[in-house]
Amino acid sequence: MERRKYLGHVNNYYIRSFSSQIVRVNEEDIKGYAALIKIDEVNHPLIVGKTCLYDDDYSEINFLPDGEHWQLSALYDNNGDIIEWYFDITRVNSVDEKGNPYCDDLYLDAVLMPDGQILILDEDEIKDALDNGLITWKEFDMAYDVLNEIKKNRIIDVAYMKALCSRLRLLFT
Repeated sequence: MERRKYLGHVNNYYIRSFSSQIVRVNEEDIKGYAALIKIDEVNHPLIVGKTCLYDDDYSEINFLPDGEHWQLSALYDNNGDIIEWYFDITRVNSVDEKGNPYCDDLYLDAVLMPDGQILILDEDEIKDALDNGLITWKEFDMAYDVLNEIKKNRIIDVAYMKALCSRLRLLFT
């Protein structure tokens, strides 16, 4: 399994030009790394269903918490309004030998919409990864344990997420 995602990087298939900043977060109740990505220009908008996730002048805040098995991406439109909060369930959150923060993605994802709706994504991908030997049963079970913890706790709560992302955004002003 090698689905490594580096903090502050983007998918070049969709995004033509962007800037990013990465900071270390070391506050009493939140520790890890955060990135602010400002999308200047896209190759073409990324639209899923009726929702545009990436377009010109959109932005994204990523948070990679220490000691956890998830990574958060908060997507904002060109007016600064939240589009969604996207959680990657991860095998590990770490820093490479060059000091670059990353996570190893475990396929399973969750999305919190601004109206409070929670979507679980890519269950077929995690099952395929297990069937093909890309992940172990232990990693499969851990991914669902983390997902259930996220759903039960305040992490997936609109008010909490707005407050958390507002705090993270202030790190870049």
